[in-house]
Amino acid sequence: MVNVQDLKNSLRITHTLDDDLLQRYLDTATAYVTNAVNSNVDNKEYGKYKQFDFAVSLLAQYWYNNRGIELKKQIPIEVLAMIQQLRGLL
Repeated sequence: MVNVQDLKNSLRITHTLDDDLLQRYLDTATAYVTNAVNSNVDNKEYGKYKQFDFAVSLLAQYWYNNRGIELKKQIPIEVLAMIQQLRGLL
């Protein structure tokens, strides 16, 4: 599963000022991807698939990088592609 340090490494963040915010983005992205694929599947099952971690990380990064901006495109196409792959696997 993706953690705050993983996300900070991807975003090249070295400070701790946004750790709580990043954790909220991660929690929300995890719930979003889980519910988009199949909310009846146990979270441990998702941990077997790299696509899940990638989708969660990309979505959290997208929200972080675009905070405060009105978004017309809600979810990046790469995240949607990972969700579709996971639907086929689970």
